[in-house]
Amino acid sequence: MTQPGSPNLKKQSREALYRRELATILRFGALVSSSLTIETVLDNAMKWAEEFMDAEASSIYELDEANNLLFIRLARGPKKEPVKGITLKLGEGVSGYVVQTGKAMVVHDVTKEKRFSDKFDRITGFKTRSMICVPLIVRNQPIGAIQVINKRSGKDFNRADLELLMSMAQLIAIAMENANLYQRMAEEIHSTTQELKVTQEKLIRTERLAAMGHLAQGLAHEIRNPVMTIGGFAQRIRNELSEGKLLKYVEIIMDETARLENLVKQIHEFLDVQSASLREEGVASFIDEALRKIEPRADAQGVRIIRDVHVEGLAILMDSAQVLTALYNLLENAVESMPNGGILTFTAQTEGSRLLITVKDTGCGIPKERLDSIYDPFVTSKTRGAGLGLTMVHQIIINHKGEIKITSEANKGTTARIRLPLQRG
Repeated sequence: MTQPGSPNLKKQSREALYRRELATILRFGALVSSSLTIETVLDNAMKWAEEFMDAEASSIYELDEANNLLFIRLARGPKKEPVKGITLKLGEGVSGYVVQTGKAMVVHDVTKEKRFSDKFDRITGFKTRSMICVPLIVRNQPIGAIQVINKRSGKDFNRADLELLMSMAQLIAIAMENANLYQRMAEEIHSTTQELKVTQEKLIRTERLAAMGHLAQGLAHEIRNPVMTIGGFAQRIRNELSEGKLLKYVEIIMDETARLENLVKQIHEFLDVQSASLREEGVASFIDEALRKIEPRADAQGVRIIRDVHVEGLAILMDSAQVLTALYNLLENAVESMPNGGILTFTAQTEGSRLLITVKDTGCGIPKERLDSIYDPFVTSKTRGAGLGLTMVHQIIINHKGEIKITSEANKGTTARIRLPLQRG
């Protein structure tokens, strides 16, 4: 029979302790390799650590390198909710010191440890008596720390507790690093997917506009001659009439014929901007001309123009006539959206390797359901025109390898942003 205190009993106790420790590490290692849900991994890990050490609470800190702050990644224990929003400066408290130095600490009595911070106890009402804190290290750099607090029995933390926590720290650090890498990859994939979606939409729109261009060309050719013939004969009939119903009807025919002739003219203008002849030209001149052309109409409607232009001496590769057409169309749309007055803000400046032009109004805005189709030909809310204005603007910007983005909110206004590549010597 083995007597208490005998060497054999001590050996058996050590072996039992090692088996428990090994079993815990193996269970945790299996969990780490089987899950990318880092919160589940960490929670189970610290639960096992608490059970092994008979501890009251535990927490895992993660380092925010950009701000040199430690924040709680996981908290367990009776006061876990209040501590989640608390941060520590790097070097502050036991955990801050551990992360800063990369050295583990065992504190048997926090009242005798000068590095201990009672910030958490003051906020939560929890009473910390003792703790173990171990750094989480990846590629020789601390990324955080794990901390176990207070043995329920009131005893001190021992070497076996420290060894277990250090073993777990290696696996936890790897799990956190893998989870962060996975999150970054997921964000990059999402970003790439969004970029591909935008590019695809641009290609579809470009192909659709090209197809509509061919259709419009055929229609304009077929319509033009009959319309001119009808208009000519209507004019002759009108010259023969002096009054009566027939005169009224003839004038209606002439008005509608003129409208059709104007439509044909706009279609030809749209076809003319399918390609561009680019050469280096100054930016300031076409901006001045566009604003000068719209000013009389803006004044007549009580629209105040705020100008913020910083393009002195700037030149880009462009077809100036086309860019002027695009810019005037946007300005005209902005003024038309403010029949009772408002503010039109025009800005032009460099943005990295691009020229950014912004036209912003305080007008009626564009309904959300129409924003996706504003560049489509023959889509318009105006009583005049063929609905080719923004279609032409879009084509012109494509000709210049630029981008256009229009955002709007009903009854609050519309903002159009054009970005054109700068000419670099």
